[in-house]
Amino acid sequence: MNYLVPSLFLAAVTCCKATGNTSDTQIIPDKENKTTQIYISSENADVSRLVNAGLCDFLMGYQESAREYFLTAVQQDSECIMARLGTLMVSKPRSEEYREHLKAVNELLEAAVLTPVEEWYVSTLLQYLNGDYAGAAAAFKERAELYRRDVLAGCFDIVLNHYSVGKGGELMQRADALVERFPHNRIVHYCRALLEEHSQKPSEKALASAKKAVSLSDGHPSAALLTGHLLSHSGKAQEAREYFTTAIKNSFPNSEINAAARLYGPAVLIQTGDKKRWVEALKQARTLSQNAAEAPPSDAADMLLYWEGKSYLLRMLVLQPTPPAGPAINMAASSCNAPADHPLKAVQDCLVAAIRTRSLADTGRAGIAATTLLQAEQHLQRFQREGETMLQQGGIYRTCYRRAERACMGALYRAKMAIYKDSESIWKPHLDELLSLPDERQLPPILPHSRLK
Repeated sequence: MNYLVPSLFLAAVTCCKATGNTSDTQIIPDKENKTTQIYISSENADVSRLVNAGLCDFLMGYQESAREYFLTAVQQDSECIMARLGTLMVSKPRSEEYREHLKAVNELLEAAVLTPVEEWYVSTLLQYLNGDYAGAAAAFKERAELYRRDVLAGCFDIVLNHYSVGKGGELMQRADALVERFPHNRIVHYCRALLEEHSQKPSEKALASAKKAVSLSDGHPSAALLTGHLLSHSGKAQEAREYFTTAIKNSFPNSEINAAARLYGPAVLIQTGDKKRWVEALKQARTLSQNAAEAPPSDAADMLLYWEGKSYLLRMLVLQPTPPAGPAINMAASSCNAPADHPLKAVQDCLVAAIRTRSLADTGRAGIAATTLLQAEQHLQRFQREGETMLQQGGIYRTCYRRAERACMGALYRAKMAIYKDSESIWKPHLDELLSLPDERQLPPILPHSRLK
């Protein structure tokens, strides 16, 4: 394998067998288990706990918390290379913080004295940071196969391969094996549930693991968010709301986890089909729109809230069983007011025109409805032209673009079914196909090609 130095790999084998340096050496609940995942070289005994806690939160997609752990570890031991690497993984690329820790890592690579296992993790995480995503994923997979007690490697294997290639059944088998071996490890259960994040009908195994991850970690916000997402796809709206509330309560106020949980809330309400819930959901959607930033932000959490919040109310009107009346459409349009030169404005215009098309068709004004439908299609085309750079930027930009484009496509199909009732059978399969596709993640995984240039 070209991504691993043979002599280094042999040393890692010797160390693991000699020291038993892996996690969950005792089968006890993870929230009570104070053993670390991997040994960290530091004169400060607390640094090892902090680094491992940061790695676990990184795996669970809770970047803000991981950053707090890594920064605290650096404060307690500025020469801990694993703490520095962890901070690099969660720092904004090209920021002052990023450059500071990158410089420290380069200096420590020459001077740091590490255990063989540490050295293996350093070299593999450097692959990840340098953009060799496939190589890092393959390395963790091989290590997990060789050292069945190295739970951290097994979880990195599942998460990285899931985000990169999604090997389906093969990954599921590896995750099930980890759950069987370590039934009281929260990260293991989180990884198993994560594999079904896009499923239209999550399995009972996934739901059980998701809930187990939450209980073992005293309400970890990432685990709660994932559990709520899986429950909402299972038609268990009320239970899903409880987990989204937990995610909001236990996460940093300005974090991406917090933003995503707040955005899921109204969507779950409308699943019940209760008219009162619809009204409540519409009110929540309007509040999200009003609380969104006035100008397009650059921070990922704020950007997610801006793009989703500024179009949420319109998207809910698209889903409303009966076409909304003119005043409701006007109110939603005025609440979702992006700047005229921003791509989101084209999204809003497309959704408004599509909603008006349904309303006009419902009242028998087919001629005007056809004109409005054409305008909606033109707005979508404008968005696709203006938003092309978002796809190239990747990360949260790509996520916002794809979710917005999908919302516009769904609105157009519904409008066409309303105006061309004689040919509804032509458009319904297109809508059904669109709805059957897995949702674009609200929180995209942080990949090297979207972080390092």
